[in-house]
Formats: sequence, C-alpha cells, structure tokens
Amino acid sequence: IGQTVKIGYFSQELDKMDNDMRVIDYVKAHGEYIQTKDGQLTASKLLETFLFPSSMQYSQIARLSGGERRRLYLLSILITAPNILFLDEPTNDLDITTLSLLEDYLQSFDGAVVAVSHDRYFLDRVADKIFAYDVGEGINQYIGGYSDYLAVKKEKQISTTKVKKEKVQAPRDNKSDKVKFTFKEQREYDTIDDDISRLEEQIEKASAELQSNASDYTMLQSLTLAKEDLETQLAEKMDRWVYLNDINDKITNR
Repeated sequence: IGQTVKIGYFSQELDKMDNDMRVIDYVKAHGEYIQTKDGQLTASKLLETFLFPSSMQYSQIARLSGGERRRLYLLSILITAPNILFLDEPTNDLDITTLSLLEDYLQSFDGAVVAVSHDRYFLDRVADKIFAYDVGEGINQYIGGYSDYLAVKKEKQISTTKVKKEKVQAPRDNKSDKVKFTFKEQREYDTIDDDISRLEEQIEKASAELQSNASDYTMLQSLTLAKEDLETQLAEKMDRWVYLNDINDKITNR
C-alpha cells in the first residue's frame, strides 16, 4: 500500500450508528466535501444526490429505515474521498434507484474499484475486468463485464466439446472385444439429443426473462441462478453426448 493510497471499504455489515446523531452530522464526521469530475461536492450535496433531501438531513438516524441506513453508511465512505474502493456485495439491501445512482457514481469514479458481487447486471455496468474462480483452473482474469466473461466461457466450452468429438482413437488390436451400450446408456443415447434441445430452449427462454426483468434486482438474482444451473446441465449433457457418440461409433465401426 503506497503513501498516496486511500482505501474505502464498504462492508456487508453496517457500522454502529449513533441513533441520536443527525444524518448530515454523521456524514460530516467523515468528511466535509469530495472532489469530482464535475467539481466539488459538499456533504449536503452528496446527501441530496443519494436521495437525502434537505428535509431529511437534519433528522435523527433513529428515524431512518434499514435501507436508508445502508445508503447513509455508503455515503460515509464516499465522503472520505478514497482512491480505491473495496465493495463487498454492494447491491445487497439497496433499492433499485440507489443502485442506479451508485452505478453512475462508480462510472465517473477516478480511482480503482474492487467489487465482490453475485449481481451480474451490476458487474456489467461497472466492471472492465472479471476475476473468476474456475474449477480445476484457479483464478483467471477476463477482460470486460460479466456478460463478456460468460461469452468467453461458452466459447471455451464449445471448443473443448469439438476437440472431444474430433478425437480419433486407435482401433483395438483384439477384434474379439465387444463394445456395446449398457441398458441405461442405450436409453440415454436415444433421448440425449432431445434433452439438449430442451435445455437450449429453456436457456433461451431464461435469457428473455432476464431481459424483461432488467429493473427487478431481486428477480434478476433468482433468474440468473436458474439460468446458470441450466447452463451447467447443458455442459454436462454435452459431455455425455460426446461420450455416448464415441461408444456408438465404436459399435458401428467394429
């Protein structure tokens, strides 16, 4: 950490707040103003920007809702003028309007932002690099937002599947060896093409639902998890398709 580095850390856990303290005094206790691309922003102006009008600024913290307290906690970090922000699940418990304001603020933020989030739409708006833990590979870096990351993952998956399909195995020396499906494999082979088509249709439908619910963050999280589950199922089916077709080729060519 260099001498000029100033870190702001937005935790999932709220700091303890003095309920008797006024909203504006709580923010001013952390800083009087910050410098932005558009000029100097006072504590009062920052509060207004994040939906605390002047009529609320002199109210006691005790009168705030849980969401308003989290928003106030966020402002207490921003007003310290950090040049590096660590955001731990920043979209939790924030309403859609506040999320939009935060995204706009981060896009104009001069410093670096490191965010851990399950919210793919938040990441698409604010991230230009994704660090993802890939099973069996460790942590990999991807350029772009979350959608760019998914596109690269899908392309890698398709390439891997093609390599498996094109792999040629040497014929067996022992001609007496018999290759055949088990009863379960035969049933799976007979239905796997339909299974893959059905999953692809479900993924396409899930993508359409994500688009139509773009402003509902609660629904988005549920739909995203459902779509990712479908994509995992599809990847597993594709691996099985390669395996079963390899057996079928051996049966046909023996």
